Amino acid sequence: MRVRNFLHILAVSAALAGYSAWVSSRGEKESSVSAQADNFPGTDIPLLNVAEAEALWRKSSTLFIDVRSYPDYEFGHIQGAINLPEEEFDTRFAALKPQLEQAEAIVVYCKNADCGKSYWRALDLRKRGFKQVRIYPHGWYEWCEYKLPITGQRS
Repeated sequence: MRVRNFLHILAVSAALAGYSAWVSSRGEKESSVSAQADNFPGTDIPLLNVAEAEALWRKSSTLFIDVRSYPDYEFGHIQGAINLPEEEFDTRFAALKPQLEQAEAIVVYCKNADCGKSYWRALDLRKRGFKQVRIYPHGWYEWCEYKLPITGQRS
């Protein structure tokens, strides 16, 4: 392995570890139902708590994107969410672009705060011009914990 590749992997790993630690510590300090969203550090991408995510889910103009693997998505997902795992993003983006452009809010989620995939996907969407992106960092596990609407084998 080349040194450059190793350093790149190390940097990404450190960023994901920092994200996970920050979200976890934030969750311990604050109630999950606070009234307003914080932003992910260094960005203007809002981080949603469960109440905010549910309120957006109730709006038909919101699009939820599940970035977990297809088998995880099939097992269960937030009702109405579309599956867009990282390995399929580039090939499926063109087909999904009109749907993304029409959404008033795009909520990206993963399994929980330990999964940084939602952060990376939200950054990618923001770079592509989607300013309405939000991250639901506690994702699938918290949604199930609150017994909110789901679809799949688990439902």
